[in-house]
Amino acid sequence: MLSKELAAKVKGQISEQTVSEMVEHFFRHGNTFLLLELLSLRKEVESLREELNQSDDKQNALRRMLIK
Repeated sequence: MLSKELAAKVKGQISEQTVSEMVEHFFRHGNTFLLLELLSLRKEVESLREELNQSDDKQNALRRMLIK
């Protein structure tokens, strides 16, 4: 039931099979599953921060070139 509700909410972004597997892992391993998901999210956030910093660096370099 829970996996069907979640699959409906993320339809088109994550397959129903993936959602079902993740729910099953959560019920089997609970805290360990949450810890691994948290670590995965932290890596993703760090990657996004790096992308933003690179974009900011490019914008700043372009501004400096235009100001000169």
